[in-house]
Amino acid sequence: MNKLLLLLMTSGIFSSCMKNPLNGYKSQERAIISFRLPQGQLGASEIVNGTDSATVTLWVEDDVDLSAVSPLVTVSKSATVLPAPGVKVDFAANGNRYTYRVTSEAGIQKYWYVRILKKANEATGPRLQLLPNNGRWDPNVTVYSDLDYNDYLTRYQNWNGGDGCYSALLPDGRIVWSFQDSFFGQVSTDRNRTNNVMRRNAAHLQLDTSLQSFIQLNPGTGSASETWIKYGNAAEDQDWYWPGAGQVHNNKFQMLLSHVRKTGNGTWDFAHTSTDLAIFDLPSMQLSQIIKDKDVLSNYSAGSMKAPDGYTYMYSTENGFLTSSMYVARVAGQDLTGAWEYYNGSGWSNTPVKYNVCNDISQPNVFYKDGKYYLVSQQIIFGLDIYILESSTPVGPWTNKRTIYHIPDQYTGDMITYNAFVHHALSRQGELVISYNINPTDFATNFNSPGSADRYRPYFVRVFNWK
Repeated sequence: MNKLLLLLMTSGIFSSCMKNPLNGYKSQERAIISFRLPQGQLGASEIVNGTDSATVTLWVEDDVDLSAVSPLVTVSKSATVLPAPGVKVDFAANGNRYTYRVTSEAGIQKYWYVRILKKANEATGPRLQLLPNNGRWDPNVTVYSDLDYNDYLTRYQNWNGGDGCYSALLPDGRIVWSFQDSFFGQVSTDRNRTNNVMRRNAAHLQLDTSLQSFIQLNPGTGSASETWIKYGNAAEDQDWYWPGAGQVHNNKFQMLLSHVRKTGNGTWDFAHTSTDLAIFDLPSMQLSQIIKDKDVLSNYSAGSMKAPDGYTYMYSTENGFLTSSMYVARVAGQDLTGAWEYYNGSGWSNTPVKYNVCNDISQPNVFYKDGKYYLVSQQIIFGLDIYILESSTPVGPWTNKRTIYHIPDQYTGDMITYNAFVHHALSRQGELVISYNINPTDFATNFNSPGSADRYRPYFVRVFNWK
């Protein structure tokens, strides 16, 4: 009995001396988990939790009074939200929008932009068309064609086609779209592109999910539109920018740029020269600064990712869409204007270096989700497979490679496909929105025939069960 008592006493002493690693820990989670109206809502709310900002979109009947609604809001455990759940909010006085502020247990805030759309202006959720698998991708994966965004970028005036399609969510809920080589002008009802000009880059703002907003950021209109971002005073056919991945930092929009230079007289005689950085003021999206030569060895505009370790990682490939090697750079504090360092296989170097972290890669899309890093890329040499890999670190090793979509076989022969990009600003819970670009091998077929405007443009799919 004495031995048992001594054992219990000793156990109590040891347990009292051991520190619980969770003591004092406070969660940083600050998400809206669910958002719904007590009456009049159509379907489920769309919740997009982005790195820099986040949105909730819901639809209601046309006759719902939005001047005093009491939304039912659920947030992350131990987090708080203002306005509080059930508090009456006058959406009508604010253009059917309202900003909610969620504060984590640790005191970190995140703003959520809630938008209520009337039934007359928007269908309940995106229009989707199931795409048959036919054994071309992982049998667990379900893929839909996104009819809304495919129609949205089927334009009849001003910008009407381009490649290098990127999107990013701004803090106020708007989406900035950027494109590389783009056509501007008029398109006839039979989709005939005539009297168009090609510019080296383009951009526009999407104001809301109604898909009716399309604010062109390029100066000019129609075939008189100018290039969005120029390389100083250089001739546009000699030096130009192809925009790439972008992010928000300190209320500025930072966009990585590939500086391209003409090297000869042939169509394919050009080369990447440097990775530059454009800084835009918000909310105006006015260009305030271009920082040249952030890197002169590789093209790190292809993809970037804010990681939970406090770094922003940037990814480069050797030769664009025909490559098989991927390199990694990063910057501390998530400010791309800071000093870059480069992965060398065993650590990080301040000197630019090429160290291959993955083979068979074209345009890299790396992101973090639920404790893992994922890499989405299109098959090299204009292949039709889009696949996904995973890793426990931002630099690999990358494993469990599987195909999550196969681009239609019709885009072979006189067509090529490339530029697969994951649009996190559009992706809802549990899905990936991916665009890919098509391009005719005969440049002249972009013009002067019915349907020519549909031969050079992005298409969109929504991928489910991709994990």
